[in-house]
Amino acid sequence: MTRTPRPAGALRPLLAALALLPLALGAEAAGYRFGTQSAAGEGTANANGAEAADASTLFANPAGITRLSGWNFSGVVDYVDPKTRFTDQGSFISLPGSGLAPRSTGTVGDTMSFAKGAAVPHLYAAYKANDNLAYGLGVFVPWGTKLDYRADWGGRYNLQKVELKSISVNPNVAWKTSPELSLAAGLNIQYMEGKLRRAVPYASVYAAGLLNAAHQAAAAGAPGLALQLQQQAATVFGNPAYDGSIAVEGKDWGLGFNLALLWEPAAGTRMGLSYRSSVSHKLKGSADWTQPNNLPAEVLAAITAKPYNGVSALDHNDSDVSLSVRTPESLSIHGFHQLTPTIAVLGDFTITRDSRLKQLRIDFANSTADSTTAEHWKDSTRVSVGAQWQALPALLLRGGYSKDMSPVPSATRSPALPDAHRTWVALGANLALMDNASVDFSFGKVKLKDAAMNATDDGDGEQPCNCAYSTARGNYASKATIFGVQFNYKF
Repeated sequence: MTRTPRPAGALRPLLAALALLPLALGAEAAGYRFGTQSAAGEGTANANGAEAADASTLFANPAGITRLSGWNFSGVVDYVDPKTRFTDQGSFISLPGSGLAPRSTGTVGDTMSFAKGAAVPHLYAAYKANDNLAYGLGVFVPWGTKLDYRADWGGRYNLQKVELKSISVNPNVAWKTSPELSLAAGLNIQYMEGKLRRAVPYASVYAAGLLNAAHQAAAAGAPGLALQLQQQAATVFGNPAYDGSIAVEGKDWGLGFNLALLWEPAAGTRMGLSYRSSVSHKLKGSADWTQPNNLPAEVLAAITAKPYNGVSALDHNDSDVSLSVRTPESLSIHGFHQLTPTIAVLGDFTITRDSRLKQLRIDFANSTADSTTAEHWKDSTRVSVGAQWQALPALLLRGGYSKDMSPVPSATRSPALPDAHRTWVALGANLALMDNASVDFSFGKVKLKDAAMNATDDGDGEQPCNCAYSTARGNYASKATIFGVQFNYKF
């Protein structure tokens, strides 16, 4: 491992505007929710919270497990195939206060894809102890993504690669208080792990060191040397040959809870309410900085001899890092109504308190100033409607439509989460294999609204600024195809 410079003052920030949380481009759910935890639910675009037909109801509304009998198991595998395209519209990097003109980091019109497909499993088990009491356990992925931008893209100083993994272990108990009403409560034991990599514009660090040396040379009465150093700075600044990198990773366990109720005022009509609390994490890990090894001798000599703000730009310093994260709570209202013996309609409205996320702040365990990233999210909503038809005794067909409003304002849209409002059209089916076993299939198409981005890494205006002063400018076009399969067994 090559250790890298820790610039002081206003240049120290060049190493750090990092964020572990907005890692998730959940192409199928707004914000950074993964959004697909049940093939049965996905077949209705997640409108089936009040259906409560199998153990996967533990995610949507765990009070529904009181409707099941004996032991019930559901195993789910989702595959999300995102198609994402970024078109550069003039990305650039600047060095405020230097007098140097901004330099282009991308090619206008350059187009690239960056998201990767992923297969994700979930598992649910429920046990009906007696007529009024049931227990359940869900193990599912609440957040997750993997983005891999091209190494030389225009926003490489904002982000190159990012990966988020999470898992929730969610035990529940449900109690049928009357023939019409069931209540449930559970714990959410959640693990989160994030990795991020970005390019570091050491050319900016070196150029600033040369300009500082030029200023000192001019003050010492050596205008010729000052001019030479200024020319070297102009040559170095913006040169990608002097790119380094920083890799950050962190992990943590957190604890939350969930509450739910399911009310059946009449046979064939159910209404539900489900709440999932926020979960607080303090992701702890490490920051690994790597510098280029191709500096010209005269540049190396200048910045070694003339430290910037009293600290050499070649002061190497990897470190531990931490990031405090609080995931948003959500509230869902859902309904189910049997129109005829073979046709039912379903609906869901979910609001998520994404407005908690105003700013992300990474704390470095050394003297490097905190890194801040502006987010300023809004609360988000999702409306889903669906229907199902018992076409044959062993075949249930489903369909659904969802409108998901993004919490990400266009002003703070970033390469880590180029999110936008989306629509989801879904089809699904449940095939009974025998009296106690069935398989659910789902297929969905998600389309995001085209999203412009003009993201500048400037630390949300804070000083000192841990930032690269790099602007990623362009437009995103994104969509996804989602496949789900779920095996259900009961005894």
